[in-house]
Parts: sequence; C-alpha cells; structure tokens
Amino acid sequence: MADLPKNIGRYLVKRPIGQGAMGVVYLAEDPLLKRRLALKVVRASGEEREQALERFKREAEISAQLNHPNIVTVYDVGDEPALGPFIAMEYVEGNSLGKFIRDNSLELETKFGILIQAMRALRAAHRHAIVHRDVKPDNILVAEDGRVKLMDFGIAKTMAPRLTNAGEFLGSPAYSAPELLRGGDPTPSSDRYAFAVTSFELLTGQLPHPGTNVAAVITHILTEPPVFPAGMSGDMTKVFRQALAQDPEERPGSLMDFLLPLVDAYPLDPNSRTRVNELFRHDDHAGDIVPLRRLRPSANIPPEPPTAATSTGRTTAGLGVRNTPVRPVPSYTLPSAVKIELEPESPTSTRPPGHGQPRDRRPGSSEITPLTMVKWFIAILVAGQLIWWFYRLLNSSAPPA
Repeated sequence: MADLPKNIGRYLVKRPIGQGAMGVVYLAEDPLLKRRLALKVVRASGEEREQALERFKREAEISAQLNHPNIVTVYDVGDEPALGPFIAMEYVEGNSLGKFIRDNSLELETKFGILIQAMRALRAAHRHAIVHRDVKPDNILVAEDGRVKLMDFGIAKTMAPRLTNAGEFLGSPAYSAPELLRGGDPTPSSDRYAFAVTSFELLTGQLPHPGTNVAAVITHILTEPPVFPAGMSGDMTKVFRQALAQDPEERPGSLMDFLLPLVDAYPLDPNSRTRVNELFRHDDHAGDIVPLRRLRPSANIPPEPPTAATSTGRTTAGLGVRNTPVRPVPSYTLPSAVKIELEPESPTSTRPPGHGQPRDRRPGSSEITPLTMVKWFIAILVAGQLIWWFYRLLNSSAPPA
C-alpha cells in the first residue's frame, strides 16, 4: 500500500480500513465536527476520474434525498489532486452481512431482523424512484449494535445523464436478475430479485444459482430454475420460486409481499415469530436495533477486523453452510448508483395467492389513515341521509289525526 496520506480534503487520515482494485478506504476524522468517518478514494485519471467524481456526487445526492436510518449517510464529496476523487461517509463499526453468512454465525431470529431492516432501506429508495442495482450481502452492513445499513448507491439508476456506456453491465452477477444480464433496464423488480437472492443465501447458506465461475453462474441464471435445498419446505420453495421468477411480472409486487409470506412459511417457534412479526408493525423510520444473537463461534473461523461502511475489495461471498466447505461466489465489486422515473413501489401491490389483501403492516396495527377517516365520514353521512329519509317516509304514511 502507498504511503499513508496525512490529509484528504479537510479530513485527518487515521489508517486504511479497506483496499480494492479501484481504490482505498480510510478511517478519518473531521476536525471541524469532531466525528469519525470513512473516506473512499478512487484511483483514476482522465475520463474515468471525471466519471468517478460524478458517481460520488450522485451517491451524495441520493443519500441526501433518502436520509434513512438504515442507509449509510454521505457527508461530503471532493477531488484530492494527488490521490483522486473521494467520498466522505458515515463510519459504522461492524461487518458485512456477507461476513456473517460466511461464518454462519447468526441466529434465525436475528437473520429475519436484518432482512426487515434492509427491506426498509430498499423500500425507501424505491419510494424515491431510486433503484440500487447492486443489492447483495456485501452491501448490507450490520453494525455492532445490531443496526443494519444499506450502502454503495454509487451505481443506482436515475434518469440523470447516463454515467455508463450503452450495454455496460454494472452489478454482481450472482445476485442479478435475468433481465439485467440480458441487457435490460434496472427496475424495482430487479432490486427485489437481488433481495430475494440475498435472503435465500442468508437462510440456506447457498445461492439459488450455483456455478464455479462467473460464466457458469450467469448461464445457470438465464437457463435453469433455482436449486432448492433438499430440506426446504414446500411453502418456502413456493415463496422463493415466485421471487426468483424469470419474468419480472410474475414476482411479488413489493418487498413486503415477499418477506411476509417468507416469514409465514418459515418454521419459527411461537415466541420468535411474535417478535419478528412485531418488527413489521414499526414505521420505516423507526431505526430499530435488533440484538445480534450469534451462534457459538466455530474454532476454525479466524476473527475479521471491523468493516467500514464503504469497505472495498470484497469480491467474493462464500456459501458458509455449517459442515460445508466455503466456496467462492463469483461477483464484482464496482463503484456504486442510477434514478429512473418510475412509479414508487405501491403498498397495495398484488400479494401471492393465499395471502389475502396487500398489506404494509401486520394485523393489529391501529394506524388510522386519512383515507380511512374519509370513508368513515362518508359512511356517517350516508347513514344520516337514510335515517332522515326513513323518518320522512314514516311520517308521510301515518294516518291523519
């Protein structure tokens, strides 16, 4: 690694916390605001340098729009002449979800708590017409206190001027929807597909489309159905088969329409199910903290240093099933995001058969919406009119005295 810079912009560099083919991530301190942060610096020159800076600016804009407790906050963007473009981001001590999957070190209830928090972050992006385009375990950070942060919006899709060449693929193939691999446009449905793959890997320890290299994985995604573990229940298989459908129109219409049936289908004990269901009732901006309940650590798994919110260089994700050798999963780690003009994800999208009407909250929620109040008001007016009409009818039909 090159000599440690003393300053990047106004920030005091402490130490490197990550390195990849495209750049370095440093732990730094803001001397003005007295806070720690992560600085991602990209090595680039010429046109690539300009594109990297534009992507960082876009990521900062997206972060400012979303301002969500489950999305990593971006503080600043700049260009250090001697180093390259940089982005200053929230520093969160913890590890990526990919690390936890590789270690197989989380209890089941904690896994669902992580998925619910990640769902809130992604749903917030969709409601702002932003498609992440690179949802995967290595872009989901789990902090030491249990808070979950979705990161790396650098390749998110927007309708702003294109920052990629026509036909260029950005993302991680193992988690990419078939339509993206065929050159189609990213949509909320393709993000939901990636979220389903992430959920599948977290709960089973394996990917739905296996392969020994990138080409094999892509071929399997495009030509073969998902591979389900032998012990997976029929209900869970049904949920994942729909979520991983080749045709985007056949997938659940919202993240909630996927995650609720998944929780319903999973064999949780009653107490765990109650606690998980309670998380669905909370507001998207509640910023819940789910305690990290770890399984007993394996003696052959070495500890890994804390990961910054913007760590780079994570190019593989192991399957991490207990008693199963860890195998590399082909994926790319690229600079991140892009906004498209699309309808925000509807909370009333079609649910899978057998699950009733769409819902964004679990039964028992006492929320009274403006629409509900209007319906009540109209019902009262109609009832009053009927009573008045019936009273007039009785009086008019009564015999004269």
